[in-house]
Amino acid sequence: MDTRRGMAAVAIAAVLVTSGCLGFVMGEEPLEYSANKATVADGALGDSGTGYTERSVENQTIEINGTEVGIGDRTIIVDNWIAQYEKQDDFIDQQVGLFAVVSTHEVDVIGQPQNPVKNMSNSDLIDQVLGQYQTGYGDISNVRQTGTEQVTMLGQQTEVTIFTGETTLEGQTVEINLYVTKVKHGEDYVIAIGGHPTKLPNEEADIYTMMQNVRHDSDEE
Repeated sequence: MDTRRGMAAVAIAAVLVTSGCLGFVMGEEPLEYSANKATVADGALGDSGTGYTERSVENQTIEINGTEVGIGDRTIIVDNWIAQYEKQDDFIDQQVGLFAVVSTHEVDVIGQPQNPVKNMSNSDLIDQVLGQYQTGYGDISNVRQTGTEQVTMLGQQTEVTIFTGETTLEGQTVEINLYVTKVKHGEDYVIAIGGHPTKLPNEEADIYTMMQNVRHDSDEE
């Protein structure tokens, strides 16, 4: 073997061992990543803010087949975070808004950053989020895009796609608006999704306020 090639092979092997990647490369173990938590700033919550309150902040583990990101049939395990919020109108005794923030880590497979979220449109994202997480609105049908808006989230200008759909609440069909956007922040993708009944159009402004007040612990900060 050429000496320089031999030294290069040894160096690459050393990097793989010290970075914990060798087991994955050899097909012996999955590759694991953990996202940093994303939430909404306290100042935007409660009576002094939008009226939203925190419902839960949870860590959720998702397994990704390597074929989805073009690296073959090997498992990638990603620990995501989801923070969920709700807004209740006590006067009419009705939930008038829901909001969630999801953070998911970018997967770095031997120097090649990958994540299915990277190439997803907002339409794809809403299908993914509604299918994977409980939003509080139950099953939503007849979802169609009805508009777009620009907001600043985590210091970045981003496009919010607005969808309208239908769900069943207390035995009645209710039309709702859904809002979804994403940004890349540090090594994570942060997705924000909110919703409210269309009969309460003033709730739209609070959804945008929630997006503008998303906070994320980036490793690069």
